[in-house]
Amino acid sequence: MAETCDNENEDDALLRSKHDALHVEGAVGPTTEHARACRALLASHFLSTWGQRGWEFTVGLIMLELQPNSLRLVAVWGLVDAAAAVAFGGALGRYVDGCSSRVQAASQMYVLQNAMLVISAVASLLLLWSDVRSGPAFWAALLAMMGAGAASTLGALGSTLSVEREWTKTLCGSDSAALAALNAGMRRIDLSCLIASPIMAGLAMQYGSLSAAVLLLLAWNLCSWFPEILLLRYAQRCSPALAADKPAPAADSSSSSSSSSSGGGGICRRIARSLDQQLQSWTLYACQPAAPAAAALALLYLTVLSWGTLMTAYLKALGLPEADLAVWRGLGAASGILATLTFPPLHRRLGLVATAALSIWLQLACLLAAVGPSVAAAALRAGISPLVRRYALVCGLVLSRFGLWSFDLAVTQLMQETCQHASLGAVNGVQGSVQSLFQMLAFGAGVLLPATDSFVWLMAGSCGVVALAAALCTAFALRTSCGAGLGSPLPEAQEEWSEA
Repeated sequence: MAETCDNENEDDALLRSKHDALHVEGAVGPTTEHARACRALLASHFLSTWGQRGWEFTVGLIMLELQPNSLRLVAVWGLVDAAAAVAFGGALGRYVDGCSSRVQAASQMYVLQNAMLVISAVASLLLLWSDVRSGPAFWAALLAMMGAGAASTLGALGSTLSVEREWTKTLCGSDSAALAALNAGMRRIDLSCLIASPIMAGLAMQYGSLSAAVLLLLAWNLCSWFPEILLLRYAQRCSPALAADKPAPAADSSSSSSSSSSGGGGICRRIARSLDQQLQSWTLYACQPAAPAAAALALLYLTVLSWGTLMTAYLKALGLPEADLAVWRGLGAASGILATLTFPPLHRRLGLVATAALSIWLQLACLLAAVGPSVAAAALRAGISPLVRRYALVCGLVLSRFGLWSFDLAVTQLMQETCQHASLGAVNGVQGSVQSLFQMLAFGAGVLLPATDSFVWLMAGSCGVVALAAALCTAFALRTSCGAGLGSPLPEAQEEWSEA
């Protein structure tokens, strides 16, 4: 048991020493090479994220085009997409951990993301170009579109686990400040693409058609996957730490016996082994030192207080014009981008744990100010004008994005720095599954309370969830400051994972 943990600690130390060697050699060259590797990772991430964000915006409009008077297809798509992440997030993380070659794992995830998005786009074009809205051909194309789209989302999740979590940690080694800056750069690209890519798709729709926007995104993903992989290989050439293979996971004797089995018994063993690995992934996740902070981050997905479909529909019902909605959404993303700029100095001055606690309480304060007038008007019959309620809500939401993304960055880096390198993908894969599960529950609450007048109570409940997350993070921060510290995961859980 102890030997397994010692070996993994030695592996982490070896990776850190390779990175630290870049800084002690004293020449300008190694620092320049490190900067080039960072820029290559950021460029690859941009190419990948731009197409994915544009497709996430466009696919909902395609569903509305297919059924103009109903949100049913949009709802089904959201559930399918989130369910895929819940079901396969842990397995995807295990696969990324098991690939000894970094570029192989990342390349396969990029290919899955781009190829499946292209298939989904082709299926959507067939649906848009056809006047048929029922029958076997329609439902087959719709199933192909949704299935391939969900697979593309899994590819995007896999590239996140590989490039955004493992590659960045390996490249920066034990330099926490450098990791904070690189993580902030990655998130800044995410939020910038969240603004700009839908604008590109919207312009294509305005001056062309919905099909033109789909064709544009299809062409982007066809042309971008090869440069994405080339940039990763360039980053490897610039960084000896990235070029080195990851430590191979321990072999499991039950794996060979399962693979040699045939017939129904062999299938049953493989299913049982897969379920056992899923359980071990979740157990390892629960045993992480930063598990309370990770749970607090996941809880933030159990809210309707975001710029999602439900909030957009509610604000439209309150009378906010579509053009104003677009402006406020952009301001929310800009608030998040500001958080990525202030996170590195906050990290240097306060540390990760204090930054996380401060950020989530700031988010809660902004959300309470946003929701307060609406709740007062509904519960106390207070004479608050719709104009005040509307603009209090949108201003509070915009300001809350600063705390949200600062908290996200702090918790993400906490998980990177405290998780064993060999299980980084599995732990973050489970984190993605938990977040998707809570997102599904939030969507289900919207389905159960679809009336506009009831939405205020969903907002009030969301504030309660954020308050719970803030309390959980605060308890974690107090426990850490009182001397519990951030050590390694429980040896028993780490040993079970290594053997699996």
